[in-house]
This record gives sequence, C-alpha cells and structure tokens, in this order.
Amino acid sequence: MKYVLASLILLFAVNLSAAPDTVFLFRHSEKLTGKDPQLSDAGKQRAQQLVSLLSKVQPNAIFSTDYNRTIETATPLAEYFDMPIETYEPGDLAKFKQTVLAQSGVVVVVGHSNTTAKLAELIAQVIVEKMPETEFDRYFILQKVGQGYQLSRLKMNF
Repeated sequence: MKYVLASLILLFAVNLSAAPDTVFLFRHSEKLTGKDPQLSDAGKQRAQQLVSLLSKVQPNAIFSTDYNRTIETATPLAEYFDMPIETYEPGDLAKFKQTVLAQSGVVVVVGHSNTTAKLAELIAQVIVEKMPETEFDRYFILQKVGQGYQLSRLKMNF
C-alpha cells in the first residue's frame, strides 16, 4: 500500500510540474484563395524559413489545425525534426490550452489569424491584439516564468 501511495504522489507531483518552457505560436503562412487553400509560393518559402528560425530548438511537440495551409506551414519543421504533426480543433481553444500546458520543453503551434492571438491570450492570461487577416510575419513566444508565461510578440525577418 505504501508503494501505491508513493507512486500516486510522485505521479501527481510530475503532473503538477508539467508545462512547456517555451511555446511558439505561428499563424499559417501566405495562402492561395478558395476553400481550404494550400500555401502560395511565398507561403511555402516562409514555411521553409521557420526551420531556420527554430533549427537550434528541439520541439517536443508540433501542433497544427487540420487545414491544408496550417499543415503545409508545419510540415518543414516536422520533417526537419523528424516529428509528427499533431492536429487540434481550433473551435475549442480552452481545451487545447490544457493540451499545450500538459507538454514539456518546447511546443510549436500553427494556427490562424483568429486563433493564434486568442491562444496566446489564454496561455499568457493577458489581452492580445487581434492579428490582421493580411499579416503572416508576426508570431508569439511564450516563456515560462514562475507559474505563468511571459508573452513576446515578434516579426520574422525574412
């Protein structure tokens, strides 16, 4: 019985400390038009450049919504790091936040103009300005600080 109790306490303690050190939140790259469009040539270039941006960081998880433009944005990273892309439902960001916070190390998330800022807001617990539909070069880094996250909003220099 002592061993079972000790195991449960250890498992509970590990779950309390589980949280990523860093979360990168990207909006998908430039896209073509139409229903569930693919990336444009510029979008494909930007997706490739994400590898340069993150080449020195080994993510523990790469998440994307299940749309052509987001999967195609995440694919070069997944290929570079030889990792799967895990899909998430953008309609339930509160639930997905819990999935992200259950990870460890570095997490990369590719979303949309209306979900990327909202997810940053949910995780960092601060108000985040919405992303314009025409903006593809801004991304967020959330760094764990104590029990919360510090939000940085950056632009890609490509």
